[in-house]
Amino acid sequence: MAPALILPSPPELSHFRPEPVQTLHSKQPILLTVRPNLNKAPALELPGLYTKPSAILLLKYLVHLTLLPPSWDGPPADTLVAPPGPTKWLTSIIASPLHWIADEETQEQIWNSASARLAERCGRTAMPSTTRTFRIPLSSETLELTIHEPTLTADNLGLKTWASSYLLSKRLLQLPLPHFAPGARILELGSGTGLVGLSAAGMWDVPVLLTDLPEIMPNLRRNVDANRAILKSRVDVAVLDWRDDAGGRRECEKFDVILAADPIYSPEHPALVAGMVDVWMKKGPQARAVVEIPLRDGFGREREGFKECMSAKGLVVMEQGVETGFDDWGNGEVQCWWSVWGWDERCLV
Repeated sequence: MAPALILPSPPELSHFRPEPVQTLHSKQPILLTVRPNLNKAPALELPGLYTKPSAILLLKYLVHLTLLPPSWDGPPADTLVAPPGPTKWLTSIIASPLHWIADEETQEQIWNSASARLAERCGRTAMPSTTRTFRIPLSSETLELTIHEPTLTADNLGLKTWASSYLLSKRLLQLPLPHFAPGARILELGSGTGLVGLSAAGMWDVPVLLTDLPEIMPNLRRNVDANRAILKSRVDVAVLDWRDDAGGRRECEKFDVILAADPIYSPEHPALVAGMVDVWMKKGPQARAVVEIPLRDGFGREREGFKECMSAKGLVVMEQGVETGFDDWGNGEVQCWWSVWGWDERCLV
């Protein structure tokens, strides 16, 4: 018989949301929460299935093994690292008929919980849907935005929040943007989960339009609705395909500021993004486009192509820099180039 597995307890999860658990004798949900002592760091003994542990005990340990998304405010070493042992234990639960647990609904709950814990240990693409809080520092307070990310499907990367979005959200207040005149508006291209545009709406009293492709809309609207009560300005959501011919826009239809985070991940994107800026940004000395792009290996040509395309449209870099952030994709650490663009004076004559 295999002995029970011993592994260190994870640190206290200060913003952990416990899972509802139903007992065998009652349909009323109860909450199982494990809050280990950080100083003593007691060991967690995972019960062997040969001992026929009760449903409540299994669910308790499954809650304890929850892995939250890593922090984006520090390096990966600061986040909880999953020991290798639980994977085998979780797999054995999924494979077990749990014949000693009579209630079929409880069996299903245990299998689902074990599957979720296993998925959390298989990388970002295997993780179930998650909701996390991003904290954006303002002048005298902190803006806390709740962002939901569905399970990534069909390689739809717009359903994930990327490090560049978080970095740009925190940088907005530090940027040399002109004073917003009455009637000013902000447009975000490729909003994804909406973090950047919602951050702008939470710090400025300027209407913001979040845009992306049709398949991104349901989750984007969900995140707007979840945060609407704490925003300073009106936020709308609309479909915008960069390939659509949107030329001939009147100046009153255009925007004072355009935001874009991580919009370049295909050879065709540099020209498309520059084209959208050309079409939708007002032709004035105060208009600005703010773009943050990760310095990913293998995409140097696209980044240079973006600069060339923006220059060809008559745009110049007003200010730029490189900063480092952290993500839950790849090795965690990400370097990003941010840039603020305005119209060349010769285009305004």
